[in-house]
Amino acid sequence: MKIIVCGAGEVGSNIAKQLVTEDNDVTIIDESEELLRSINQNLDVKSICGKPSYPSVLEKADAEETDMLIAVSDNDEINIISCHVAESIFKIPVKVARIKESNYLNKKWSDLFSKKSLPIDVLISPELEIAKAISRKLNTPGAFDSILLGDKLLRIIGLSINADCPVINTPLRMFPGIFSGLEIKILVIFRNNEIVIPSGQEEIYPNDEIYFAVRDSDLGRALRVFGIKSQETRKVVIVGAGNIGLNLIKIIEKNFPDVICKVIESNLKRSEEIVNLLSEQNIILNGNALDLEILEESGVGSSEAIIAVTDDDEVNVFSTLLAKELGCPRSMAIVNNSTYRQLSKKLNLDIMISPKTITTSAILQYVRRGKIREIHDFGDNRGEIIEFEILQTSKFADKKISELELPKAVIIGAIVREKKIIFPDDLTTIQINDKIILYTDANSIKEVEKLSEVKIEFF
Repeated sequence: MKIIVCGAGEVGSNIAKQLVTEDNDVTIIDESEELLRSINQNLDVKSICGKPSYPSVLEKADAEETDMLIAVSDNDEINIISCHVAESIFKIPVKVARIKESNYLNKKWSDLFSKKSLPIDVLISPELEIAKAISRKLNTPGAFDSILLGDKLLRIIGLSINADCPVINTPLRMFPGIFSGLEIKILVIFRNNEIVIPSGQEEIYPNDEIYFAVRDSDLGRALRVFGIKSQETRKVVIVGAGNIGLNLIKIIEKNFPDVICKVIESNLKRSEEIVNLLSEQNIILNGNALDLEILEESGVGSSEAIIAVTDDDEVNVFSTLLAKELGCPRSMAIVNNSTYRQLSKKLNLDIMISPKTITTSAILQYVRRGKIREIHDFGDNRGEIIEFEILQTSKFADKKISELELPKAVIIGAIVREKKIIFPDDLTTIQINDKIILYTDANSIKEVEKLSEVKIEFF
């Protein structure tokens, strides 16, 4: 597939890297020669220096022969105009745009992005996607990641294994007996920066990070087996009332109405702007989150979690560290700098959230071939969780799993069939219309697409 990526920042370069890995023909456009030079040192892509909204620049990028345009520059207006030019002049079939300004996304103006006005097929709001990802983690205390898939019947849980976990040093083949009728499926183990594909002989060790699949209805019981007691979040402190913070508060108010939010915002004007947008139970404090007095005033020591979502990595990291010192048991921080993420365990931070990874996952969901329903990219080349539907032309259809010749690093976690969850074994036959949830490492993504007889779907 021929794809133009507009914007060579972190998100654009990450998307380009993934697309090239999957054998797509990628052209990247940016006004910064420095960014393009950096990308060309590491990726086999065609790069063009110029404004991606200019027709002459898109023409130079062979827009007439392009299947998809992905506009992810830091400028919303450039992204919007790039898609408009791509449609009106070059008839590019699929146009994806990253839009950060919430004003554009107001439901009141929902007709703005339509074929008759601004023809954008897919709008991605990073702030909204990040807020959704954080809210999912609030739903599962004790887990660093929580993904609801399979028509909301299956939960994928990410856990850090502590030394007091009851099932450490236990071969996975013994789990069915330990779990006493409770079905789970270990999908992948991340150990010392290595990917471990689980087998019956494999054991779980302290400091491992594991992902497992479980029926959503069995989640509490599964967590208890790993030594985690169910605890409902009742009060959280949010640092930062920008677009991400406001989106997060709105989601919490809707999905967790019994949770009280205290919001710390350093900008007085912003504090005054949003104070009337919050429900009566939620409070905004104007001040610096690195000030111990402000943190103590927020009651962070008696809160279930602190969530730092400012655009400053240092504020996010150090405010959550201070909160942990004051007794807050759980911390989440948005971190763009990968160095901080590598030090998460040493820094004693529970969850570090990568905006780049979340945005990339949201966009890749619309790029991939086949009937992809969900994609969750772990980042740092650690692979993905993918949910897709079995089409009539799929090589998966009407075959036993043992007949598929899947790469070793592809683990089928569950099958959703007629609103029921099946945890398959090698003798399970896959049927048309099944929804498959699997883990794949980065090197096997292309093979999964080939097996599923993928075709481009142009909305």
